[in-house]
Amino acid sequence: MTTKHSLTEIIQLWQAGDKQAENKLYQFAYLQLRKIAQQERARSAEKYGDENQVLADSVNSTTALIHEAYLKMSTADLSDVQSQREFYLMAAKIMRQILIDNSRAHQAQKRQQQAEEQDCQQHKFEQLFILDRALDSFSVRYPRQSNALKLKYLMGLKNQEISQLLECSNSLIEKDLKFSRSWLQARMTLS
Repeated sequence: MTTKHSLTEIIQLWQAGDKQAENKLYQFAYLQLRKIAQQERARSAEKYGDENQVLADSVNSTTALIHEAYLKMSTADLSDVQSQREFYLMAAKIMRQILIDNSRAHQAQKRQQQAEEQDCQQHKFEQLFILDRALDSFSVRYPRQSNALKLKYLMGLKNQEISQLLECSNSLIEKDLKFSRSWLQARMTLS
C-alpha cells in the first residue's frame, strides 16, 4: 500500500499536470477499491451465505463494483483533493453513491413484483434513504466524527489508519465511532 506521504505527493504531482502521477493515482484507487469490494462481498457471503441475491447480482460483483467506482473517480473533479485523507473521503463518498444508485435500480425492479414483497423491500429502501439523510445531517453537525465513520465503514480502514489520516489519537477515533453509531442509531429509531 502507498504510504501517506507518497500518496499525498502523487496527488500534488498529478495536480501539477504530471500524467505519470495521474496513472499512479488511479492505479492506487483501483487497487484500494478492489480491496474494499472484496471485503464487502466476503461480509455478505458470511452473513447471508454464498448463494444470496447480493452476490448473485452482477451489479454487485467485485469487478463490476470496482469498475463503476473507478469510472466515477476518473470523471470526478479532483481539483480540491490535496491529501490522502481528502482522497479517501472522496472515494468513500463515491462508494456510498454507487451503493445508493444500485439500491435505487434494484428498487425499481422490485416494483414489478408482488405487493407483499414490495412492502418489505420498500421498507428497506426507505431505511436506506433515512440513513442517507441522517448521515448528511450528521456530517454537517459533526464533521470529524462523520469522516471517521465514513473511513471506517465505507472505506474499510482500521482505526489506526483513520487516526493517522484525521491526525488525531486512536482513542479519539474509537470514541468518535462509538458516538457516531449511537447518534445514527437514535436517529434511525426515531424515523
